[in-house]
Amino acid sequence: MVQLNSGGGAFTVALDKTGKKSFGISIVRGEIKDSPNTKTNGIFIKGIVPDSPAQLCGKLKVGDRILSINGNDVRNATEPEVILLIKDAGTVINLEIQSVDQDKGGDSNKPVENGFAMNKNKFQQSIKQAPAPKPPNVNSMLKNTNYSATISSGPSGGGGGGGDDDEEDERDMTGRIRTEAGIEIDRASAGNCKLNNVEKARDKEKEDEFGYTMAKINKRYNMLKDVRRVELTRPANTPLGMALAGHVDRQKMACFVAGIDPEGLVASLDIKPGDEIVEVNGVVLKNRCHLNASVVFKNIVTEKIVLITSRRKPSDDGMSVKPVKQFPPKIDDTKFLFDQFPKARTVAVKKEGFIGIMIIYGKHVEVGNGIFISDLREGSNAEEAGIKVGDMLLAVNKDVTLESTYDEAVALLKRAEGVVNLCVLTLKPEEKKEEKKEEKKEEEKPKEPEKIDPATAPVKPNTKMVIEMKVEKKPLGVIVVGGKNNHVKTGCVITHIYPEGAIAADNRLQIFDHIIEVQGKQMDCTSMTTLKVHQAFHTCYENLLTVQVYRADPPEVETFKVEFNRKPGKDIGLSLAPNAKGCTISEITSAGYADIDNKLQRGDIITKFNGDSLEGCTFEVCYALFKGATGKISLEVTRPKPTVRTEAKK
Repeated sequence: MVQLNSGGGAFTVALDKTGKKSFGISIVRGEIKDSPNTKTNGIFIKGIVPDSPAQLCGKLKVGDRILSINGNDVRNATEPEVILLIKDAGTVINLEIQSVDQDKGGDSNKPVENGFAMNKNKFQQSIKQAPAPKPPNVNSMLKNTNYSATISSGPSGGGGGGGDDDEEDERDMTGRIRTEAGIEIDRASAGNCKLNNVEKARDKEKEDEFGYTMAKINKRYNMLKDVRRVELTRPANTPLGMALAGHVDRQKMACFVAGIDPEGLVASLDIKPGDEIVEVNGVVLKNRCHLNASVVFKNIVTEKIVLITSRRKPSDDGMSVKPVKQFPPKIDDTKFLFDQFPKARTVAVKKEGFIGIMIIYGKHVEVGNGIFISDLREGSNAEEAGIKVGDMLLAVNKDVTLESTYDEAVALLKRAEGVVNLCVLTLKPEEKKEEKKEEKKEEEKPKEPEKIDPATAPVKPNTKMVIEMKVEKKPLGVIVVGGKNNHVKTGCVITHIYPEGAIAADNRLQIFDHIIEVQGKQMDCTSMTTLKVHQAFHTCYENLLTVQVYRADPPEVETFKVEFNRKPGKDIGLSLAPNAKGCTISEITSAGYADIDNKLQRGDIITKFNGDSLEGCTFEVCYALFKGATGKISLEVTRPKPTVRTEAKK
């Protein structure tokens, strides 16, 4: 019989999958007996992937019951609901676990739902025997990457010890990816949905350029009602003829069809007022503001448009307005901006070839993320109209940019003609003349010795410095080299910084910075193993991280060449993450090339490929170089070679 631990059996664990394909767990919903007369249902850990965050934490085991995920109670949840929570967790997931032990004196032969208790030992045995999952090779990795982030984020299987195709999909669903046809889609799109072997065998439909088949669409949106695919061809600069509306609950985001123009393109298609649009051309609109969905439609450049919709019952009160009978509706979608931002204003700017502004996607403490004015062209119409650097751009004409991406906002500005109405919000108050005078008086006073604040002080070259950064349990997001069983034994050095990590957010550390201490502990690589060094940077620290850093100028590195002959059709066995200095090796799979297996290591930076520089290269260039190369291949590699700076132990 399987019994739950009484008292003290529950504990919490945080898993960080930065640089990994998944958290490394697979789950099953089952039932166990915790006494002769009572049973407990729940979500249990079915498998743990070797060398995954779940295994490395050392606290989880097959059979443990999951009580909550990131504060969400999952004791009565279904498997699909739990899988969705895991997918939406990002790079860190907090689990509340109840450990399960076996009572040798009980009866273990009684049947249990899903066969979980009877097969627990088999699960454990399969995990012990299963080999570690291989990281994606360079060819498949280059097909399935997030261009705006790293090449190493290729597709990965589920968390169990069985075959990838039959496990639950636990891939990272943030960012973008390209289909086999070369179309860029969201990772969370139905076009990127993973089918298991049985589903693949049943799906006879050929994928379109967005990766869609009805089997993948139905699996991705299995929780929605009456999911449909609608295709149409739209000539350039032709409106679709749809009015969009949001959710009646302002706390929920959705994109509904509020009305259909009887003379429009979609009038003859299977679309009705009240339908919810969840995707268009691989861009996920579910849980997104309908105003930004309008921007997405306007920025589609292809003639072919594929809509994924959910047909809702007339009795469903989800849409914020009643179906529009007279088209077009006389509704100003920007009106709510002035309710939300009373200090917002509309500025009319005449576009004469250019508007005269530069924009960035950023964050402000008052309003959060958004599009901001980063620069003004001197003497431009925008400057004369009173727009200021730092203003937040809320709308272009009638198109709201409140939740738009940088590319979507740029497309709106480029397409706008004539007099362009920009809705902006000034966030920085003007300085008063009196305050300026007081500042001048203060400047005339003799300056006191400068105090270095470790929380804000920049890193000075060729100086040992202690800096502090706020991490608040966020992954650090770096690749480091160093350790006694590493090619770099003289110190711990950063060779890659992931853009979504805490170190990137702090924006002070750089590639080739030598980390001497972490939280007061010396990184003595002459005595520490590589695993111990890596663990120091894969820990989710509570609030503040304190490091001692040394930035050598010029950088302390060595450069060498690795040459080998690549056979046609054989993988190179490298997973890469591009950065400003080249491509960092994030994983190495033994592919049978002795020169790679013996000379290269995780964290090395490939700066040249067959004589072609990879410094600051785009994904397309990387793909072309690695994909098509056969025969003799020459790699130029840069590796840190720091001076030993750790102090001798007293």
